Amino acid sequence: MAVVAAGDLFGAHLRFQRGDVEGMRQALGRAEASIIRILQGILSLRVAVGDAQEEPEK
Repeated sequence: MAVVAAGDLFGAHLRFQRGDVEGMRQALGRAEASIIRILQGILSLRVAVGDAQEEPEK
């Protein structure tokens, strides 16, 4: 996931440099989704080892 997020962020940067705002937005959206999944995985691991409590569903 981290590699995918890094690639999408780099792609967003390149698209911004070329003036492709819509392409940049799409790449940022993909990077954001990857980062969210990374953070969810970190929380799951912390819960599994007892360092954090499960977040209640809203």
